[in-house]
Amino acid sequence: MNLSQWAVTGLGMAFLVSGCGGSRSNSKVDLSGMGPSMNAKRYANLEKIAAKDLKCAEELTPAYLGENQYQMSGCNDEFIYELRCRMGQCSWVPDVRARAEFDLECAKARLKASHLDPVTVGVSGCGKRASYRAIGSTYGVIWTLSSPVTEDVAPAAASTDEEGPAPSDTSRGTPVPTI
Repeated sequence: MNLSQWAVTGLGMAFLVSGCGGSRSNSKVDLSGMGPSMNAKRYANLEKIAAKDLKCAEELTPAYLGENQYQMSGCNDEFIYELRCRMGQCSWVPDVRARAEFDLECAKARLKASHLDPVTVGVSGCGKRASYRAIGSTYGVIWTLSSPVTEDVAPAAASTDEEGPAPSDTSRGTPVPTI
């Protein structure tokens, strides 16, 4: 091996050891409390994706929510990511609320998501609801609207009369007695 090959090999090893020079420092994060599937490489990938999504160059704050879900916070915003693995290949599933924010015309912070099945999530907020289906493979997942956006219906008030509620006189706003 000549000198130039040694130099290139040494430079390559230096980049490998330093994490390719582009990763953020995660030495402050205790990965032992971040769930069974988390390791340093996956955390560095999550931190990079979250920094881009949050448009945040500051230090991000991670929180493990359970069931391979992680909340990343920074710059007065937060996103939730899910780690999905299949046969050793893992990818980060983005926050469905980012997509639902547009469809439901509701701020992301006011939206609640709940898993309906392994690939479908229901999202509700601001008096509306819809379901989303994860489309894609292990290497990239996107959320697509799988139901029409519907208005939440307020539950009907239970009546104490067998005949039904009393009719009202709308001109004065007072109930009209029944005979």
